[in-house]
Amino acid sequence: MNKLKFTLLIFLTGLVTLVNGQDLNAAGAKFNEGLELDKAKNYSGAIKAWEESISICNKIGFEADQLKATVQKPLAYTYFKEGITLYKKKKFDDAAKALKNAVKNADEVGDAKTSKQASTYIPKIYSSKGLSLLVKKDYNGALKVFDEAIGYNPKCVDAFYGKGMTYKEMDQLDKASEAFDQVIKFGATNKSAAKKVESAKEAAQKMFEAKAATELQIEHNTEAVALLDKALKYSQSSPNTFYLLTLANNKMKKWDATIEAGQKALTLAGVDVSAVNFELGKAFEGKQDKANACAAYKKVTDGPNVDAAKFQIKEVLKCN
Repeated sequence: MNKLKFTLLIFLTGLVTLVNGQDLNAAGAKFNEGLELDKAKNYSGAIKAWEESISICNKIGFEADQLKATVQKPLAYTYFKEGITLYKKKKFDDAAKALKNAVKNADEVGDAKTSKQASTYIPKIYSSKGLSLLVKKDYNGALKVFDEAIGYNPKCVDAFYGKGMTYKEMDQLDKASEAFDQVIKFGATNKSAAKKVESAKEAAQKMFEAKAATELQIEHNTEAVALLDKALKYSQSSPNTFYLLTLANNKMKKWDATIEAGQKALTLAGVDVSAVNFELGKAFEGKQDKANACAAYKKVTDGPNVDAAKFQIKEVLKCN
């Protein structure tokens, strides 16, 4: 009886060894198949073959650990290459999924370089997806995706820029400004983000300037000045910002503030000289400074205020 048991044990052990050998061969064949597919840049096919190889290895157990490790080494980087390929095709969700798998597999085999590369691209992909949703006016969806990007990288300049543009479209100016400020803050130490920083400053400046112009149209002069001051925080090179400040302060009879803003506007390229001088003429006239008022009105040579300036010169101030 004991001899029978021993013989049966040897038979079963041999059978297991034979089965494992066959499975190892199958796992190895899948690995080789993946190598050929990867070489042909069929990354999805290579990934599928290698995942199947690993699945077989897991079923075999410790005897396949060496082969499993061999398969895992190229798998992480191929997931990375697949993710970038999908990203270029604007398949954002699939790209993010591939890159997350790249990070997972890279971490398992200690491939720090691939893990870092993939981790860097994930927030960029979410940012691109967010911008695509912004174009479709899916503002809440866009904000959610931008926050996902920031979850991966709390200093993600692209995501904060996207949030700023989204809040701008939603007319939530303070939140937009906060997001643009983050772009400026985190982009200041990142040379590759220099253009994005300038874009954020320009967007914020124009946003507040445009809102101020709207407020001026309904005689909300104090609100307009506050908005224009915010615009100046981002840029002091817009002649229109200073012209609007000139206009708003004139309406409130703040002559000195009007003159200061108007004179600054005249130093900037692209300024409407006649429009600014007409406002300066009114401010100097308000201060009872006839000489400077006349000088300003005389510089109004084109535009809709020419006749009004001539009237002030000839009939009201009786300039020399």
